[in-house]
Amino acid sequence: MRKKILFLLLFAAFALPVVSCGKESPVAGGEQPPEPPVEKPRAGEYVLPLIETTDMHGYVVSTDADGSVHFRLAYIADKADDIRGHGEYRRTDLLLLLDGGDLYQGASISNLMSGWPVYVAMDMMQYDAVAMGNHEFDWGIENIVDADATLPDYEWKGSRCIGDVPILCANLYKDGERVSFTRDYVVVEKTALGPWNAFVPVRIGIVGFAIDYAGSILSTQFTDQGYSIAEDYSIANNIAAELESSGECDATILLVHGEAEGVAEKLGSGSSIDLVLGGHSHRYLEGTTVRGIPYLQGGRYCERYASADLRFEVDGEGAVSFKSVDNRAIHSVVSSRDTHTSPGENSADLSDEILAVSDAALAATAPLMNEVIGYIGVGATTYYINGSGERAATMSNWMCDIIRRIGHADVAFVNAGGIRTSFPLSGQSRRDITAANIYEMFPFGNKVYVYSITYADLLKVFEYSMTSGGQSLFSRMTGLDCYFTAVDHGSYSTYAVHSLRKDGTVIYSGGTWTGDWASRTVTLAASEYIATGERTDYYTGLPNPLIEWNSTEKLLSNNQTDNEGALRVLREEAAASAGHLYIDTSAHFLLTSQ
Repeated sequence: MRKKILFLLLFAAFALPVVSCGKESPVAGGEQPPEPPVEKPRAGEYVLPLIETTDMHGYVVSTDADGSVHFRLAYIADKADDIRGHGEYRRTDLLLLLDGGDLYQGASISNLMSGWPVYVAMDMMQYDAVAMGNHEFDWGIENIVDADATLPDYEWKGSRCIGDVPILCANLYKDGERVSFTRDYVVVEKTALGPWNAFVPVRIGIVGFAIDYAGSILSTQFTDQGYSIAEDYSIANNIAAELESSGECDATILLVHGEAEGVAEKLGSGSSIDLVLGGHSHRYLEGTTVRGIPYLQGGRYCERYASADLRFEVDGEGAVSFKSVDNRAIHSVVSSRDTHTSPGENSADLSDEILAVSDAALAATAPLMNEVIGYIGVGATTYYINGSGERAATMSNWMCDIIRRIGHADVAFVNAGGIRTSFPLSGQSRRDITAANIYEMFPFGNKVYVYSITYADLLKVFEYSMTSGGQSLFSRMTGLDCYFTAVDHGSYSTYAVHSLRKDGTVIYSGGTWTGDWASRTVTLAASEYIATGERTDYYTGLPNPLIEWNSTEKLLSNNQTDNEGALRVLREEAAASAGHLYIDTSAHFLLTSQ
């Protein structure tokens, strides 16, 4: 449960600048830019710029270890307005602004406010469309989108504002029927700039799509609710072909929550799609497929954004046709120009509107942001620990140990994909950890599943963890030492459990148990995502053993939430250790040649 009550109380008391629900009024007063022509446009080439962000994950602002606050989205908003025009001269028809999904979950400022700063800022920036990401389902999709397939409505300085940014995904289904809370596509009307300061109206079809990301979502929030994704690229191709053949648009863009390059390749030959904008993989990409389809992807966390120019040709009769995608580029947000610690600092690089939203969110979350739980003396990072076979890091060790303590367990697992942040020391001897950092560490609000099993049962978990399917879930662990081997087959490797050791004692080796260890009881704890992830390994046929145990007496409990439990156990630890929070720096999956 994110702190909505805290937000509402503080937001009511926070003085916000007067705005018009974040939407710029039509241009009025002062020197006007040229209006779109009413007569036949002049022949020549015309250009419409576009910007894509993706995988924002709530990082409207980002805070460094030294406390420096970076207003990343305010920086990107300013760069968008450098194209559109600022203040009274702003015209949103001069830019196409899109996002590839995974909007809210991640940064504590967003997690604590259920995404409020993100959807408010995106509405104020007047995004033309966003893709439906897998992490939009983390908190329950009904809390994230409005029934009319737009971003949520919101309050701003006592006024109710209508969020009207369209959410797109043409291949998302519920019980076999297309869902009503996403649109297949939108057609947006823009104005392209040509020679002699001439303008021409152009229509861009934006088709929404998603790769099959069901495996990246809690089953209780997705498959158990009847949702599914049909990764059928003919759906996108047919929509684009119809839009262009009917004359409804001049160019089509596929906005997909999936890696842009791979999706562009899978569209096949003869696709009508002129550009693919992607996300999901957190990479930044720019290129063209062998079939000639250009693609772009803007990275993650508002660290970067992508841009390009859509180029159109107007013939002697005034007819508009799409020509090419040019000037594709990836831009980094400049960390020296996105700070704002005093009035006027970096004012030429930051949007006043988005600064106001960011400041409101910072004020609302300040109590948890500023509450210091304790401190760490080693960095909690995602760098692999030597000897772990890329299966251990200090951050994953810390998370596993916290989950063990929440569940009073002997052994705990986290999956690599569940590690969403890191807290490096950045050259310092220690670093304070705040309550907000804990919500950043455990952003999903997963339940902790606790099992009472035998060590023979636990061996099944380790054997499953050696498979391709199992490794994606059971990739990080503390509480026991598992030595494993790897055999290189050239194009692939296979892995096997070699031995298990408990506090230095060998309890299992080479298929043989020591004494009665096989029948002894052990308590295992894991996050809900691991405990409910049905990933039967393709090659071995081994299933996730926790799935079966969920319907037996082996499941002791699943009623504690990871972030709330983490706050409790870390506060207890800090109280008993003068604030020092211990982090295990040893590997517990250990690659061995023996």
